[in-house]
Amino acid sequence: MAFDNASLIPLLTGSGFTLWLYRTTDTRATALGATYFAPAAARIDTGDIILLQASDAVALLPVRTGDVVASGVVLDTAAAPFRVNRTAAQRFTVRQAATAVAMTAVLAPLAAGIVANGTVDAQATIVGPVPEVAFSISDANGATVRGPQTAAVSAGTATVSLPAPPAGTGYRMRVQATIDPAVADSSAPFAVTAPYGLLLQTGMSLLLEDGGRVLI
Repeated sequence: MAFDNASLIPLLTGSGFTLWLYRTTDTRATALGATYFAPAAARIDTGDIILLQASDAVALLPVRTGDVVASGVVLDTAAAPFRVNRTAAQRFTVRQAATAVAMTAVLAPLAAGIVANGTVDAQATIVGPVPEVAFSISDANGATVRGPQTAAVSAGTATVSLPAPPAGTGYRMRVQATIDPAVADSSAPFAVTAPYGLLLQTGMSLLLEDGGRVLI
């Protein structure tokens, strides 16, 4: 391609120089050729500035002498030799204040001599803001056989009386805070014995409480 005089348009004149706009499909390198702007020598003067919109770049070209233009400043290009990318990211922080609260539940030892037709009395010491606990009895397989029965905590203590399970071994009492299942305690295994019977003597025989006869 060659220089097109009609594409050279004055944008600003005065103050001793003219700002020109020149649009072309030629590349910037072609427009910087030594004789490219020679046809415009009669129009442009030393000190003028040409805003070049080439096919591969936009640049400001200062006119040095007559029709000779310098490489100028590249404003935009399809293949920029150097580019700085800037990114912005908003940062924020969140602070949360927390206070540790200790909560524990400890069962007191169960009384010995629990019989099947009696009750199992339990007491637990509670530390921390626990308003209510639940007591229950499980068998040797871990299945709940009595309860759960809730009890209010008063002055750091909660008590309960549950019906004794059938005669057997491996039973455990458990206490658990209703507001936090992790606050819990279990008793050592305990046994439940068969109920006692009253023996009566009549003559040479012993009678059970229900009237049955024990031979002797």
